[in-house]
Amino acid sequence: MTSSSPNPDPRPAPPKLRLTEEHFINRELSWLAFNSRVLDEAARADLPVLERVKFLAITASNLDEFFMVRVGGLQLLREQGLRARDSAGLTPTQQWEQIHQHAAAFVARQYDILNQQLMPLLLEKGIRRLPIADLTPAQRTHLREYFDEHIFPVLSPVVIDDAGARAAIPALNIVLLCTVSSTEKRHVLLPLPANLPRHVVVPDPDGGQHLYVNLEDVVTLFIGEFFPAEKVSIPARFRVSRNTDITVDDESAFDLASEMEEVLEMRLKSPAIRIEIESGASRDHTRIIRDLCGAKTAQVYDIPGELDLRACFQIAGISGFDELKVESWESHASTAITPGESIFDAIKRGDILLHHPYESFDPVLALVEEAAADPNVIAIKQILYRTAKNSRIISALIRAAEAGKHVTVLVELKARFDEARNLERAADLINAGAQIIYGVAGLKTHAKVCLVMRRESGHMTRYMHFGTGNYNEATSKLYTDISLLTCRAEFGADASAFFNTVTGRSRFVHFNKLSMAPYGLRERLVSMIRSETERARQGEAAEIMLKMNALEDRQMIEALYEASQAGVKIRLNVRGICCLRPGIKGISENISVVSIIDRYLEHARIFWFRQGGKPAVFIASADFMNRNLSKRVELLTPVEDKEARKRLLHILETHFADTARGRTLKSDATWHLPHVTAAKSRRSQEQFAREMAKRARQANESPDVLVPHTPK
Repeated sequence: MTSSSPNPDPRPAPPKLRLTEEHFINRELSWLAFNSRVLDEAARADLPVLERVKFLAITASNLDEFFMVRVGGLQLLREQGLRARDSAGLTPTQQWEQIHQHAAAFVARQYDILNQQLMPLLLEKGIRRLPIADLTPAQRTHLREYFDEHIFPVLSPVVIDDAGARAAIPALNIVLLCTVSSTEKRHVLLPLPANLPRHVVVPDPDGGQHLYVNLEDVVTLFIGEFFPAEKVSIPARFRVSRNTDITVDDESAFDLASEMEEVLEMRLKSPAIRIEIESGASRDHTRIIRDLCGAKTAQVYDIPGELDLRACFQIAGISGFDELKVESWESHASTAITPGESIFDAIKRGDILLHHPYESFDPVLALVEEAAADPNVIAIKQILYRTAKNSRIISALIRAAEAGKHVTVLVELKARFDEARNLERAADLINAGAQIIYGVAGLKTHAKVCLVMRRESGHMTRYMHFGTGNYNEATSKLYTDISLLTCRAEFGADASAFFNTVTGRSRFVHFNKLSMAPYGLRERLVSMIRSETERARQGEAAEIMLKMNALEDRQMIEALYEASQAGVKIRLNVRGICCLRPGIKGISENISVVSIIDRYLEHARIFWFRQGGKPAVFIASADFMNRNLSKRVELLTPVEDKEARKRLLHILETHFADTARGRTLKSDATWHLPHVTAAKSRRSQEQFAREMAKRARQANESPDVLVPHTPK
């Protein structure tokens, strides 16, 4: 695409890019670098200690999922003898080996931060994990009563034999291994159930402190109760991560729900990927654990402290220590909606853009809840990927179905780690009379869209929500996302055609406004990038700004490299994986990459293209990953409202100016925080929170003045 009056002396087209493995960063190593950036937050001395503890817990949870999914998949490829190289030139075996090297160093740093920084600070502030040796007689009595009532009846010792001991080891749970001796010696496992509290609070004789003992310490203290009159060794403590990269063949599955239940069962017994053993285990116990799990040396991690740092979430959330936490930022009501007015009336006045969690998720909930109760609403169609535990969205859909409205819900059963919950809630919807579609054959459905059909004055009006995040009230308070509420007719026609395509598997037709993966979304994005490339070659100003969670897809990276080579200014805000190397002379010197790691998880996808001064702006459910663009059902939504586009541009610019939490990527794959004084640093999330609070104050002072909307 060129402008109507191009430069008469356009730049000559450069030679075709010849990219090699040096131009790409390995996906897995890039992810590990992301988790290291999260760990950097746990090491920040300027953060309150419980906020630092929370970030430590996040890194542990992240690492668990990484091993179960990514490392598990690589292990399968190794075992199959596959030697195909990735874009960075690494075979599965080379990736597997480098991952374990990096992960070992990462774990060492985790525990250094925990043991040398956080635990001393917590102790200073009155939060202490009590060693068994420091318990008072009264505290021992308290723990004995707790053990007898809550722990002893629940635990089930399992003797190790050739039959079922391996199957008795639950993934991610702490397991104790002890040796029991009487007339004969035997080895026994004691798996600790995940539904027992990890921390047992004990009375503080002086008052004012939070004292606790870990569950495994309590069981160790009273382990003899399971084996009366026998000698019991000091138990070893270990934890196993299993491969969850087991998928259902939904192309041939007759009953997808039943097939998914079988997959969940298989994951319980899948091969061990990582074995964590707490330091201090005897050689004999270590050997037994390794043999039992079939572990290779690289898979075994000696842990210099308590296992499973996800339990730090409980410490971070304890009550009574607010001074050790960050000051909360309020989520404000949208100033585009009059308090108490119908959500349908608000949307009819003009498109509504919401920036979560600075703006409340309530308008999205209101769309579904009001639709469920409105007699003029005929039908609701929605995609559900990950939902909250007690989802208001699902409750509203159930009410709508029970009221006789036509409710169609596409439930993605292949949303990893949420499969069991999605199966359960799908059954509730079916019982209410909703029409349930279990995903799309061969694809994972990741689009975020809700369509409400409402009869108004004899005509049908379509109301829609398009988003970058899930329909989940809990994560809407923790993730930054964008929502667009609209009733534009062309968008409505596209939304109806989209649902017909995914629920009826009808022949795909190109939409007027929306773009759908895997049928056209990639092509539209590539077309937009190449349009800027051609403008730059014609001597025009050309610019691209992209915000996403991950950038891995080779075709998209090559298109961005080509644009950079042509002179397009490209700024990327990538939270996690980034396989592109910026700053390579002649290839990517016009590309800069920033990653924001802060209080909220950056989750929004925003794409901005200059287009000769008439910018094209989009929000999307998709990242620039091959899985999103080629293997998932995703949506790209153009934003046409003038005020909404201005807000999205402001969001992008603010992120790129972040010098407090914005780390920049160098061509050597390292990330760096800018060196600026505290007085001059800019923190994007804090700025958004302040701006939204100011807008809310102004709206309260002038309640009749609404944010302007562009009339349709």
